[in-house]
Amino acid sequence: MTEQFRRILCPVDFDDNSMQALDTAAKLARDTNGTVFVLHVVPMIVAPTGMPVYVDLYKGQEEAAQTRLLDIAHKRLAGIKYELLIHTGEPAGTILHAEKKTNADLLVMATHGRRGFKRFFLGSVAEQVLRESICPVLTVRCTPVQNDLVGTWMTKNPVTATPHEKLASIAAKMHAGAFRCVPVLGDGAPVGIVTDGDIRQHTGFLDQTEAFKAMSDALITVTPTTHIGEAARLLRDRKIGALPVVEDGKLAGVITTADVLEALTHATEHPE
Repeated sequence: MTEQFRRILCPVDFDDNSMQALDTAAKLARDTNGTVFVLHVVPMIVAPTGMPVYVDLYKGQEEAAQTRLLDIAHKRLAGIKYELLIHTGEPAGTILHAEKKTNADLLVMATHGRRGFKRFFLGSVAEQVLRESICPVLTVRCTPVQNDLVGTWMTKNPVTATPHEKLASIAAKMHAGAFRCVPVLGDGAPVGIVTDGDIRQHTGFLDQTEAFKAMSDALITVTPTTHIGEAARLLRDRKIGALPVVEDGKLAGVITTADVLEALTHATEHPE
């Protein structure tokens, strides 16, 4: 992809396939310093002729979608410019309207999906989007997701700090992103982690204290292929709230207690 793709529209419907498409859009945005416009469409049931459409009926769905989009952005779009869009309407037409409104350079979408997502991109909807789109469309062929691995649930490309960065700067990052920890990197590899507890212990001295003086440097790490149950055991036994995820010696993400609970809840609600 070239740097002309700076405004990327990615429709999502919260299943594994749309998340893989969003990951692709995020990678492109990182490469071009671009912006991702994350769109969720609440499908509106068309009322019979002469019957009013009660928009208030959809407000609850929109509010729930907003909450989920914020969580997704926190986990998958850290350090990327993005905007979250929620619209109610007919899926294909809404996507095409959003494309024009955002002045998108590229539209990224999954080619198929399970559950609700297939309503968006199978059959006539996909045909209409591909036929009428005024910008290039990148379709992402999704692969099966292993929901029992850390790599599926971790926060990818998290916000990081350097060993000599002041705690005041790190605290600001935590506040802006609602993070409870920030990995500290040296040459791309994690050398420590600063938690909200570390910040509290140095209250009053944040402007003078560098990260390496406050961080927890006895790091316990996992890999993207670590089983989520093993991550849960480490978090419990070590009484910590997060684990850096390392791949090929570099930081790939962070898995937190909240992420593990989400994974275990998903396994309970969606047994194979």
